Amino acid sequence: MKTTSLPRVSVLVPAYNEEKYIHRTLSALVTQDYPDYEIIVTDNASSDGTALVVQTFINQQPVTGVQITLIHESRKGTNYARESARKQAGGQIIAQMDADCVPASNWLRRGVTALIQNRQRVAVTGPYDYFDGGSRMRFFSLLSQRIFYPFVSDLVQVSGRGAILIGGNAFIHSEILEKAGGYNTAFTFYGDDIELGKQLSQFGHVAYIPGLVQPSSSRRYKANGFWEVNKKYQDSFWNLVWRKNILLTTAENSHPR
Repeated sequence: MKTTSLPRVSVLVPAYNEEKYIHRTLSALVTQDYPDYEIIVTDNASSDGTALVVQTFINQQPVTGVQITLIHESRKGTNYARESARKQAGGQIIAQMDADCVPASNWLRRGVTALIQNRQRVAVTGPYDYFDGGSRMRFFSLLSQRIFYPFVSDLVQVSGRGAILIGGNAFIHSEILEKAGGYNTAFTFYGDDIELGKQLSQFGHVAYIPGLVQPSSSRRYKANGFWEVNKKYQDSFWNLVWRKNILLTTAENSHPR
């Protein structure tokens, strides 16, 4: 039974060559204990069977009452995919997820509750737990995300220079996202979430919640090296904080593997 006390949520899932992961992600999403939400998957010019896997899931899923929509975006880039989905979203809150995340059944409820319990908040975000990574990597990553990130995010917001926002684990008031201009498609991958956090922080507080953990795959770190990928994220963040140019608009950077 639905309740009117919680707002409708639109979960946006950009997907580029995710045929190996997207079924697991959708299986976790349709079992959320949240009363009113939709899922919008954007096939972002995949060259594999991503769209087929999603459509098959839609056709065969058990009756859950959750609406799943598959859309297509030919321009490569996470923000192209998210913006296309946002324009079709009907929720009062936008929830951002990656196609290789496996959210706990209470992820939506916890994220929405954290967002709406404080009127000053325009968005909330939290850390990743790279569940398929090595124990040392998981420990170091979670430790830095839970202790260092909240401090840095609040520090740069006080100075008016931006905020940390984790792209696959974020909840945003759709009205505020609209006021911020939606997703900036000039940013294709590295820097896109940082730029969004900076834009949103002009309208209120972007709260970093250490306990709002999102299980995610560590495949990008395995493929490209933990320190190399982490350096790119750190460079993007600090460069944007200090207003340098970090636009990476080549197809190579739109969905790195």
